Amino acid sequence: MQPEEEASRQVRTIVITKETSHYRIVTDDPDNWRVVANRPFARGELVAPEGTTFHVDVRGIEFVDVILEPTRECKRVYTAISAVPSDAGCSPTALEFPWCFTNHSCEPNTQDQWGTEVPAELKNAETAAARAIAEDEELTYDYALEQYEYGPRVECLCGAGTCRGSISGFSGLSREQQACLLSRASPYVQEKYRRELIVNHVGRNPSGQHLLVDYWECESGLLTDKAALSSLITEAALAAGASVVSTHAHQFEGLGVTAVAILAESHLSIHTWPEAGFAAVDVYTCGDCHLLRAHDVLLRALSPDRFELLELARGRADAPRSIAVIPDGTPVSSVSKDNGDWFFEATVPGRRLGNITHGFHIAEVVHKERTRFQECMIFDNPVYGRVLVLDGIVQLSTFDEHIYHEMLVHPAMFQHPNPRRVVIVGGGDGGTLREVLRHDPEQVVMIDIDEQFVRSAAKHLPSLNAGAFEDPRVTLIFEDASEALLRYESTFDVAIIDCNDAVGPSQALFEAEFYAKVARALTDEGTTAVQAGSMLDVEFLQQTRRRMASHLGRTTGFRLTIPSYHCGEYVFLVSSRFSDPSGPDSATLAELQNRRGIVTKYWSPAIHQAAQALPPSSALW
Repeated sequence: MQPEEEASRQVRTIVITKETSHYRIVTDDPDNWRVVANRPFARGELVAPEGTTFHVDVRGIEFVDVILEPTRECKRVYTAISAVPSDAGCSPTALEFPWCFTNHSCEPNTQDQWGTEVPAELKNAETAAARAIAEDEELTYDYALEQYEYGPRVECLCGAGTCRGSISGFSGLSREQQACLLSRASPYVQEKYRRELIVNHVGRNPSGQHLLVDYWECESGLLTDKAALSSLITEAALAAGASVVSTHAHQFEGLGVTAVAILAESHLSIHTWPEAGFAAVDVYTCGDCHLLRAHDVLLRALSPDRFELLELARGRADAPRSIAVIPDGTPVSSVSKDNGDWFFEATVPGRRLGNITHGFHIAEVVHKERTRFQECMIFDNPVYGRVLVLDGIVQLSTFDEHIYHEMLVHPAMFQHPNPRRVVIVGGGDGGTLREVLRHDPEQVVMIDIDEQFVRSAAKHLPSLNAGAFEDPRVTLIFEDASEALLRYESTFDVAIIDCNDAVGPSQALFEAEFYAKVARALTDEGTTAVQAGSMLDVEFLQQTRRRMASHLGRTTGFRLTIPSYHCGEYVFLVSSRFSDPSGPDSATLAELQNRRGIVTKYWSPAIHQAAQALPPSSALW
């Protein structure tokens, strides 16, 4: 129905329907009308029939009186409290009916879906179920997704497991919370956030870093691919810790490509000369970005035979010379040395980058190739046996891989009472799949983007999969997991994310947006396990745990030592939507292990419990 309005633009009275087949407005508390579901809704289903919702422009209006039909109940709605933005200025200019009566929750059961029109318009937004909603359940929404600023902070009483403690607009959230929620916020909030980000950086001290790199004899196919280069510079900027505002690229006919990423901190650009196999890169940032991490991403993708790098300090107001060359301290990427007798692992994320290296004697190089997605090397070592390296990072050795795979798989699989359907993201070596199948699930879907690597691992590391790839219960999907997971909803009991550290292509698998897709694919009792990284990177581990908790439920961690890994001690995180992710007690675990007939080399009920212990000074979980 359409609202009854006064003839003038100064709307004072709105008449709306109290109840539809989808929802009703409950008025038993005069101070808090609320919206309740009149029937169940599946995740993703629209919660309002067409024509029953609308918005009213309330610019210049302090309040409106809302009358419900047919009861004629009346409530005064103040625009300062209930109005939402209808443009990128993010001023409260519109009242949405009936959603202005929807209460806030930090774990809302509804969210807006926006049309593809540009620019976005409020009238094109549709409200959908963020999860399964029961009949008679109150409909809730996260105010931070639609309000950039929301007056003074007030205490939040939503009672959600991940309650933020206070109700605020998007600008009032922590940086980590903003990163987690940005992709789900309205287009207006996203645009306002980007504008504010630029303004905040413009006022900084001009002191910055400038990186110039020449890459020679590069991967030729990439040098003429405008879309791929745009994606690459975005990935490189994010790896450096920069905030990408926009990207632009131009293909010169018969020549190369110029691509530029506009950053809140300044810019990153690349220009290519395909006929010479050459690419020139220019990166400038202010603030605390790590430009050499961007270089590392570009180096892996462009695969040059050689490169030259110059790093400058710029805008030094307190020095005799504004520009200065930074002495060559470039961290060496993971490389073989001299005649190939040694491999040094230095391409690692976090605090270790450029500060610590890790060496292996190479008895024999078994296999070496560059796939479409990564560089792969397999070699034999006298201590660790056969060693797998991807993009310069050691993934496993046959000496201690059982520690990794048993601790990644069994805490989550034993935590779930009946893990019938399991999805594995990554895990191309087959070790995680091997351990999952010990629990006798009905179906396992393994999603790995790199088929070429999976085939090579099956050939050169046969003990890892132990025949698991041929098991009839297994479905192998060679695709980007972010896309493949969209085909599944409420399907899997357990998800296991077995990926490289958060560098290069794997970085996206640690983002909040990816965890939201995993959550969608899980049942309401779903459990998730994630390889989270080194104990040295405490801030990153805490960020990952918060992101998982926001989408996947209560989250705890397990510590383990893997001798062949860079700095040894790693953390795996487990989340659960329905029970304590720390799992059953030792006696119950022993009973489950016996009942399922699982024999392990490392994991045990006692180690399961001990791995969760932290020093008194730690607050990781």
